[in-house]
Amino acid sequence: MDLFGIGLPELFLVMLLALVVIGPERLPEVASQIGRTVADLKRQANQLTSEFQSSLEDATKERKQQREEVSPAVTAQTCASCGAESTSQARFCASCGNNLAPRPPDGERPA
Repeated sequence: MDLFGIGLPELFLVMLLALVVIGPERLPEVASQIGRTVADLKRQANQLTSEFQSSLEDATKERKQQREEVSPAVTAQTCASCGAESTSQARFCASCGNNLAPRPPDGERPA
């Protein structure tokens, strides 16, 4: 039996030293205080873990909603050369290969 990496003989030695140092009168009181402290620490750790998980889930949901909002709606555009319809995100016509992006004015660089 290992408790925190301490075997049974070491545990008995620690208990014996606690009995000698603290004394038999105060030992139950000190043990009770230690037990309450450990239980409180466990409760706080569980609460912190649940808060972290819920905030992580909220952030994941928000990120998913942002991705859905950012994705542009797919609309159709018509090729001026052949009249075929393509999606708004297409740069070239699938039928004739014509450039669907508007030409920049003369002297300006394309974005």
